[in-house]
Amino acid sequence: MKHQITFVGGQLLPVFLGIKEFSPDKIHFIASEESKDGIIVIRELFKELKFSEFICEPFDFYAIKKKVDKIIENLDINDEILINLTGGTKIMLLAAQSVISEKQVKGFYINQDYSFIEVPSYEKKQIESQLSIKDFFGLSGHKIFTAKSLSDFTVSDFKVSNEIESFASSNKLYSKVTDFLRKKYRALPEKGLEITAGNVTIKWDSGFVEIQNNNKSVVSFKSNNAKELFYNASWWELIVASEVVKWAKAKEVMLHCELPFKTDDKTLKNEIDILLNTGNKLIFVECKSGYIKQEDINKMKVIKQTYGGIISKSLLVSRFMPSQSIIEKCKELDIEVYYVYAFQRMTNPLNNITKTLDKLEKRTSI
Repeated sequence: MKHQITFVGGQLLPVFLGIKEFSPDKIHFIASEESKDGIIVIRELFKELKFSEFICEPFDFYAIKKKVDKIIENLDINDEILINLTGGTKIMLLAAQSVISEKQVKGFYINQDYSFIEVPSYEKKQIESQLSIKDFFGLSGHKIFTAKSLSDFTVSDFKVSNEIESFASSNKLYSKVTDFLRKKYRALPEKGLEITAGNVTIKWDSGFVEIQNNNKSVVSFKSNNAKELFYNASWWELIVASEVVKWAKAKEVMLHCELPFKTDDKTLKNEIDILLNTGNKLIFVECKSGYIKQEDINKMKVIKQTYGGIISKSLLVSRFMPSQSIIEKCKELDIEVYYVYAFQRMTNPLNNITKTLDKLEKRTSI
């Protein structure tokens, strides 16, 4: 029988990876009073496995060592034993190393570069297991309310997105109209007509948006999602997603992820524009087609920490160069910034975004 002894700390990803990579038959959790809730999350993700759990003082070397010794002593002499050294406090790690040395059992330590070190040989190996977006969200105790993929959009949606981008870049009416609508409506009605100062008329339904000036049509957009693409600036997200999906390391790509509260799965808590999964980390992409506020950056920080953990990454993709204060804030929070302004002379200004993702994916978290 294969047993795994694992310490539970603030980060559950090393615990999850240790179980998924080495496929034990039974897990023996050692946690503190502060970290024991993590056991509930892991048990929910591995319902088919057998478990035992022990609570101890996380900074008492001898009490921890005694607990690990007792677990091993109660196992059959032919059982296979592996200790996950990654979670918990440094004192827990030292106690486990002491047991490995005395009992001549084996262990492992998971690195942030998705490798692990075998103990006591200290040989470094690559982790083979891949994680899904569902796995990552399960570890944070959350779930996705709704999400879309590129296949949910039609050819006309992509065409309209490019048309809106062209209109937004060449006509000041775009910002005047969108500012007017967003000030008046928290959520745009399914169908409507508005006339702004300057005799600008906006007509819309779910699949159609038209802007007129002095009763003459300036532009019209027709697609299944025309209203959403125009009003919510989803057109920019769709254009960005069309490029990031080309990134070879992206195993999963989700758009418009809506996330509910843990205590109320019908109420929206957070939104993620684009979510990329490499199989070993999440990259959260925020798409901004206009002005960027400090609260937008703070939101990115919270989402990354809440749903992806310390190894996840964040990327801000802006149509314009952000202010220096925003760039400074992003640097402090380890948020990569890609702004189209820097690549304006290129035929496709988003061509370099996959190179940016490569650089971001390789960056080690502090």
